[in-house]
Amino acid sequence: MGTVIPRSTPWLVAALRDPAVYPHQVDRIELVETHISWVFLAGERVYKVKKPVHFGFLDFRTLRQRSHFCQEEVRLNRRLAPDTYLGVVALKGSRPRIRIGGPGPTVEVAVEMRRLPAERMLEQLVVAGRAEPAQVRAVAATVARFHARAGTGERIDQKGTVETIRKNWDECFTQTAKTPADLWPSEQRLSLRTYVDDFLTREASRLGARIAEGRIRDCHGDLQAQHICCIEPIQIFDCIEFNERFRFGDTAGEIAFLAMDLQRLGASELAVEFINAYVEETGDYGVVPLLDFYRAYRALVRAKVLAVQVCERPELVATVRALFALAGRFTEPRKPARLLITSGVMGSGKSTVARAVAARLGAVVIRTDAVRKRLGGVGIHERATTCFEEGLYTSDMSNRTYAKALRLAAEVLGAGWTVIVD
Repeated sequence: MGTVIPRSTPWLVAALRDPAVYPHQVDRIELVETHISWVFLAGERVYKVKKPVHFGFLDFRTLRQRSHFCQEEVRLNRRLAPDTYLGVVALKGSRPRIRIGGPGPTVEVAVEMRRLPAERMLEQLVVAGRAEPAQVRAVAATVARFHARAGTGERIDQKGTVETIRKNWDECFTQTAKTPADLWPSEQRLSLRTYVDDFLTREASRLGARIAEGRIRDCHGDLQAQHICCIEPIQIFDCIEFNERFRFGDTAGEIAFLAMDLQRLGASELAVEFINAYVEETGDYGVVPLLDFYRAYRALVRAKVLAVQVCERPELVATVRALFALAGRFTEPRKPARLLITSGVMGSGKSTVARAVAARLGAVVIRTDAVRKRLGGVGIHERATTCFEEGLYTSDMSNRTYAKALRLAAEVLGAGWTVIVD
């Protein structure tokens, strides 16, 4: 997948573990290392230093490159975590003595962030069994608003073409070609490859329609549960800054990423809650027929990224094996889809029951109240008149609402998903 530039910098890591380097009081420094960064937890602040590495998908070899991508990281992440990303700081001095913002030449740069509470990360909440459906719905609303204002246009649209999507898959297959069979059996690999080829041929027109609808956006690109902090307001951080091809794409692919990750963590019901909250907020039920395809892709990407670390971190073997298997499971034929309909007077709890049943069945909810408001140009969270034969509640509007709900249900059912029309 690439090579690490043979330039050893342990002195820098050692220097940044000294509390005296920092411009604020620090009692203890913790180091978290990834394959592309050193992250220093220093009291109420976090400092991320990019490693001088070169992979096929990123190039951090020079200080100028690292400085540029630090600036990009701050700019892009402020879209979803404006209070978290404080800026880029210079590490000045001379080896081995440096100081953040001190005198002398700049020897390195770092992204400075506010430290978020680890116990409020969505992944930690899920693992501890403390994640609530309301939190997942809040995340979905946050992502929906973000997608609505995210950049789009011809240059970004190019990353949503069948050609680019195929290139992304081909890159993954190439980069995992030497994966040992005990991690990814050859029959699983072949089955996934066949599924992808068939899907891209069969669904080319659907993918093209997504471009025409403006669904290709400048997204987050790495929407995992570990990158979401459930505080007020929700903070979503650590987006992809180093490669536009990984960030530009169909919003369906972004939704699929977190849905896949929640399922990986054993929270399938929360994954369904997230999907339903997002499609209701956006009205974009067109994501549903694409979810299995993109969930398989996201599982494969995560498996690929972690697989290259197995030699140094053998504890990842089980996780990598599970992710490869998960990618395959998303391609399996779905169980026969069903159509369920709730009915009852207002305030009787239909929506609460519909959400709960949907989470259990893995079903998509189509709430006619949201459809009605969207047709009437009213925000789905706005109060509307409830008088019979007035405003949104005329017979004509009801007929339009039910016809639209039926069309949406047919599309979702046609993709093999059970539907609850509420």
